[in-house]
Parts: sequence; structure tokens; C-alpha cells
Amino acid sequence: MRKTIRKTIIKINYFIYRLFGNRFNAIYELELGKSISQNVKIVSPDNTLDEIEQCILDAKKGAYLRFGDGDVFLFKNVLDSYQVNSKALSIEMGECFSVSGQNVFKCLAIHSDYFGFSEEMSEDNHKNNDEFALKLFLDTYKYFIGSNIYSPVALHFMAAINVKRANFFLKTLKSKTKIFIGNEQVNEQMKIHLFGQKTIHIKTPVKNAYSEIDRIEYEALKFISENEGFFVICVAMGCSGRPLIKRIWNKKYNVFLFDFGSLLDGILGNNSRKWLEINDINYDELLNGLDKIE
Repeated sequence: MRKTIRKTIIKINYFIYRLFGNRFNAIYELELGKSISQNVKIVSPDNTLDEIEQCILDAKKGAYLRFGDGDVFLFKNVLDSYQVNSKALSIEMGECFSVSGQNVFKCLAIHSDYFGFSEEMSEDNHKNNDEFALKLFLDTYKYFIGSNIYSPVALHFMAAINVKRANFFLKTLKSKTKIFIGNEQVNEQMKIHLFGQKTIHIKTPVKNAYSEIDRIEYEALKFISENEGFFVICVAMGCSGRPLIKRIWNKKYNVFLFDFGSLLDGILGNNSRKWLEINDINYDELLNGLDKIE
């Protein structure tokens, strides 16, 4: 009789756990995230862009590392839409999150009510719900201890709401860029317009660029070693760009590594992200005068 009762209780407890366990865990994680993240606020897009631009103008070694949900997925060895997961990439993505030092602008996609957002942001337009933002933070918070969390959409957001400011930044960027590492579909004319006639284009696959990262790194280091003085390297190869930035950063070259992001898709006429569809970006004004920059 007692055994029967015990088995019945076990079955009931198991049923309750299956029914409510995941929800309890979610609530626990949400509250844990709030307790850890007290007083944490994300740096605004305009302040992020200002700090990056000043670093470039001062010819200081630096890196703009834009982490989003895809990077966290790959870090946890989960598939991303533009990059297959692997154990090697998971390990290296953890190393990317660990990058630190002066002028490392490390970002996380946590614009939200809880962490802070700009007035023009909305759902699918750079703003996330609190639960999503707290989950991203909880998965990665130890890598941000003692450092600011910068906006991963600094240039994207300014291109939509203050195109003149974004245009000014692009002119600064072009004047300092010597290497562009990105999408093989960027044609020579657009490469010249955005990054300059003399800028080297190291081509990367549209998807799963990590499969060629050793080749990409080899070509990048070869060109870096052939150039003297400070310059900018623009990277646009999705989540796989973060391991590349980490590798080059660790080589101690006096370069600024700028992760361009999906705004490049919009410039090329490909609204690859929802935010590109939502915003009516004036690309003519965004690119105005860039042809006059060497």
C-alpha cells in the first residue's frame, strides 16, 4: 500500500514539474537577471558612435564588438540563421566575449525598458522585451563585469534617425580604412564608394564564413603587415566576424577593428533584417559626399 502511495506521489510530482517546471525556471532566471543587473544601463547609440569616432580620430587601437542573440546561440553551440554551430566555434566565441582592454567597445543587444533604449526604438527596431534582454545578459554578464555595455546598433540607429550624423561618421571611417573584410557580393564600385579605391577587399562567404576563417585571417594579417601606421579595418561577415576581430586584436597591431553590421545589406538593396524594412533610410543622403573622400 505504502509503495503504491509513494509511486503515486512521485508520478504527481513529476507531472507538476513537467507542467510548471519550465515556467518556474524562467521566472527564477528573470529574477536572477534582475538581481545581478541592478544599475546596469546600456550606452546610448549616439554616445557609442561618438566614442568610437573619437578613438579612430585619435588613431588609437580599438575594437567594436557587436554581440547579439546569434553570437550567444553559437557560444552555447546552437545554430544561428547565417552560421552553423560547432564545438570549435563555441569555444572561440567564448574567447570573443572575453576580449577586454582599453578602447574595446563590447556590445550586447539588450536595448529594452529595463536596460535602456532610445525613444525612436520599437519592437523589431532594435528594442527587445525585458525577458529576452535579461536572458541575454544572464548568459554573458560575467564577460561585462567592470566594463560598459555599448550599443550594437550605433551606426544602424543613427542612419535611420540622424542620417547627417551617420554620413559624417562614414566619411571619417572611409578616410581611415585600408582593409574591408566582408561579403563577397559587395561589388568593386560599392567597395570604392564606401571604403576607398586603395582599400583591399578580403572576400567572405555570404553564410557560414567561419568555415574559411583561417584563410581570411591569413590574408588579413598579410595585408596588415604590409601597411604602416594606424588604420581602420572594417569587418562585415556576420557572427563569424567576432572570432576574426578577436584574433587580429590579440596580434597587438595598431588598428581599429570596426564591425559594420547589417546596414551594409541595406546599402546594397537587401533588407535582410526587419529593422531595415521598418526604417525608411535615405541612402542618397547617407552616402552623400563619400565619393569625394579618398
